[in-house]
Amino acid sequence: MLDFRKHINVSDDFFVVRNLTGSILEGVGVAYLVPALLAWVYPDEIKYVPYFALPGMASILFGAWLSRHSSRIEDVNLRQAMVAAAFTWLLASLVSVVPFMKIANMPLLDSYFECMSAWTGTGLTMMSNLQSYPKMMLFWRAWMQWLGGIGIVLVALTVLIRPGVAAARLYRAEARSERILPNLVNTAKVIFEIYLVLTLVGVYLYYINGMGLFDALTHSMTGLGTGGMSTHDESIGFFHSPAINAVTIFLMIMGAVNFTVHYRVFKDRSLKPFFADIQVRYMFFFLIPAISLIAYGLVQVGDSLGDALQGAVFHAVSAISCTGFQISDLSKYPEVGKFLLAVLMVIGGGAGSTAGGIKLIRITLMYESLKWTIESAILPKGAVIKRKVGNYVFSEEDIQEVMSFTITYVAFLLAGVLYTMLRVHANLADALFEVASAQGNVGLSVGITSPAMPPDLKFVYILLMWIGRLEIFSTLVFIISVFFLLPRGLRR
Repeated sequence: MLDFRKHINVSDDFFVVRNLTGSILEGVGVAYLVPALLAWVYPDEIKYVPYFALPGMASILFGAWLSRHSSRIEDVNLRQAMVAAAFTWLLASLVSVVPFMKIANMPLLDSYFECMSAWTGTGLTMMSNLQSYPKMMLFWRAWMQWLGGIGIVLVALTVLIRPGVAAARLYRAEARSERILPNLVNTAKVIFEIYLVLTLVGVYLYYINGMGLFDALTHSMTGLGTGGMSTHDESIGFFHSPAINAVTIFLMIMGAVNFTVHYRVFKDRSLKPFFADIQVRYMFFFLIPAISLIAYGLVQVGDSLGDALQGAVFHAVSAISCTGFQISDLSKYPEVGKFLLAVLMVIGGGAGSTAGGIKLIRITLMYESLKWTIESAILPKGAVIKRKVGNYVFSEEDIQEVMSFTITYVAFLLAGVLYTMLRVHANLADALFEVASAQGNVGLSVGITSPAMPPDLKFVYILLMWIGRLEIFSTLVFIISVFFLLPRGLRR
């Protein structure tokens, strides 16, 4: 039997991963410095500047030291890129804990949970009484979610890493494959420009509908980034405004749509590419019946039809877009409503978007592959079945990869549900809801996530958020490399 470990050079892997991680850590350090600029707007918060400036400078210097030999990297294989991408998310979350520990006096585990939730665009939180915290800290949470939504690696491709194989492999390792332009770095820049324009549109729409400028900025960032962290404990429900709810729904849908679609809309100046996209159509295909059933359940427990429809539409979009904004207490929802929202969180948004979950294209492909299997049994032998979904053409290998991913995703989901039920004695609907939210990088909660959670369950949810953000395989490659390949290499 072939031992694949014999064919892996651990020292080469370590050299490549160290330099790639260092380059990205420099970007995280630069990001750390941005909240400190708020001291110009809020002078009374200047005392908090060192908690951002010092770790930011330390990250830049440490990253520069790690990446000092990056010019010597000639090639990067997919395994090295996956390990670097997975480690980056762990390290970025770790170096980001300082403001939470020093300003909010949160313990290390809670601070790390908060940072992982922010960077992965999840939105589950260990914090309460949010309005009592400095603006600088609330912006830091939103800023991490905005950058995390577009991807630490994608930001690094835009401003740091030189074009070439290294960039392409990192891009793919972070569970992205869409190409708007032939050149990868140009693709990254176009995505970043679209992301920025849509964020500014969101700020404007929030502001003209009565939201303060700071809240408009932070909620637009976390809405489009499908992160869902708010500056208020009641989330979007704090504003009690149908207009603000509508703007939020718009931003959540925009965040859940493939950036290739956005590019075509901007390029053609037409909405036709939006409604023609197969993932957009399937999003509404899942949303309409789910909204109807959730609203019906809410009416049955005493809500008015208007309130039921408003709550069902908002939370269904929040779930399938993996954003996590709320306008009411979901712990009071009927069990069927919680289950339907959990299903939407598992489905997730479009591939090539900021959303999490299994992704609409995978769900669509599984449904279509069932049809193709039936057709192959009915049609004469030798008949050619074109495996095409919308504008996407798939090979047998693509279908197998989707099946493998989905089975693995569901296995992690069920393991998390079982562990949650055993640790906090939650019922099935609540456990499924909370775990689907963590692994799908959503942020909706029925109340299980809190500082009172057992430490081991916090750790499990941190792992689920990390695994979900990198779509499982990069994290599995990282774990196998660290715990199996690295020790073997060091023993040689």
